[in-house]
Amino acid sequence: MRGLIAMLIAGTMALTAAAEERVFEFGDASALEGWLTDTDSWRIEDGALRQPMPGIRGTRAFWPETFSDVTIEARFLIRPEGDGVRAPGIIYRAADEHTYYYIHFDSRNRQVVWVRSSSEGDWAEARRHREITLPVDEWLTARVEAVGSEHRVYLNGTLLFTEEDATIPAGIVGLRAGQGDISFDDLRVEGTPAELAEEFTLTRVPFFTVCADGGGPGAYEAFPDLCIVDDGELLCVFYAGYGHISFPREDLPNGGFIAMVRSRDLGKTWSAAEVVVDAPIDDRDPSIARLGNGDLLVTYMTYVKERRPTHEVFCVRSTDGGSTWETPQRIELPFTEAQAVSEPVTELADGTLLLPVYGTHSEDRVLTHPCAVLRSEDGGETWPAITVLTPQGNELFQEPTIERLTDGRILMLIRPGMHWSESADGGVTWTQPEALGIPGQAAKMLLTSKGILVAGYRWAERRATAVIWSHDLGRTWEGPTIVDPVVGGYPSLVELPDGRVLMVYYTEGAGSDIRGVYLSADADGVQVLQQEG
Repeated sequence: MRGLIAMLIAGTMALTAAAEERVFEFGDASALEGWLTDTDSWRIEDGALRQPMPGIRGTRAFWPETFSDVTIEARFLIRPEGDGVRAPGIIYRAADEHTYYYIHFDSRNRQVVWVRSSSEGDWAEARRHREITLPVDEWLTARVEAVGSEHRVYLNGTLLFTEEDATIPAGIVGLRAGQGDISFDDLRVEGTPAELAEEFTLTRVPFFTVCADGGGPGAYEAFPDLCIVDDGELLCVFYAGYGHISFPREDLPNGGFIAMVRSRDLGKTWSAAEVVVDAPIDDRDPSIARLGNGDLLVTYMTYVKERRPTHEVFCVRSTDGGSTWETPQRIELPFTEAQAVSEPVTELADGTLLLPVYGTHSEDRVLTHPCAVLRSEDGGETWPAITVLTPQGNELFQEPTIERLTDGRILMLIRPGMHWSESADGGVTWTQPEALGIPGQAAKMLLTSKGILVAGYRWAERRATAVIWSHDLGRTWEGPTIVDPVVGGYPSLVELPDGRVLMVYYTEGAGSDIRGVYLSADADGVQVLQQEG
């Protein structure tokens, strides 16, 4: 994958030329040639240009030809998958990858929004037109006319609205898919040719695919976790099924299961998926750790909505590098309604294992949502000690993650918030959680050999996977930096022998995949690295 696609289009003044017309037919894969896309999710399918990933916050496909006055007409199809806005978009007068107009057809909120995007933000200016029905599974025709400062928007031949703005005089055109599985067809562009003053460049996320098919009927993979073993082999466990929750059904009689892939070249290539656990129930949210004695310990939970507790915590062990796995063992928690886990065990210097957990508890008809830390002194065979952290307000503490620091503290980040807590006595006692002041979910931390504390997390408000970092062991934080505009998240990080950081995460939506990126983490902060080759 190229990290930067550039197309020279030079000067910002309309040429004195007659209007030109372009008609795009998406008959086969070659129809994508010449388009600039910021993700690899765009494809030609059934005679249309399709972006099938509803978990992506917003992805764009640009046609690198510049117009001033321009008319764009296209049909689009909105599929019902996903819980986002499911919004097709038409982009015009794109002066650079941040500065352009686009029309946002928001099917979920029944609105069409005129948007001016700039370096100050995707929605530097937005003018909403509400109560406009955009049915799913039905081809609709949109038309945008930009003549001088006047912008006219039509749907199925009916004028919806007219807006006035002269901020951006010329630019290239494009299509956008926001939080939805969207197809475009019958695209026609007619306009006055123009030139841009500077080179148009489009930055692409340099991710690679860790696994796109774990063996479930829907090729849905989520909730990955990484560990690295002595010989440098990487092991990545994840949830596989047909959707975010995969209860047993005819084509998946045991429901969702725990799978694993391996890499022996620091993440460049990955093996086919192998099964770790597949009980006749929904097995989910796995994490993996290598213990000091060489054992692998995978923690996960099961989900049965009719059961109390609905979720139960398990661990399963391998003593041969994951070739075989012992019988899973349940880890009981003192919570009545749900007992959950989303983190691996952490091994301390004295061999004590810590396991962050969370749940829902009912007592005297009052529900609380605490998190906790379990302790084991026999390698995870038993977990007799627990410290419970209970919210002081109405928070639902979930998905706590911990990291050992070089000053002896153990830092915890908790969803929602994020919140934070710390322990100075090996995880026996913890401070009352406080708000961190940084919005985030499902965080995972890594303290690098250079002393940089990196936290990857899902930034739900931006529907993105992001990182923050600290140079003072979590007392202050810098960032965030968006790594990938996908909302799945649940990242996991390891430091490679060459000093790079490998982060894996998932995309969410139909056909969700496990992705990976390489990061640098040093005194200058955290940067996403381009792939070699």
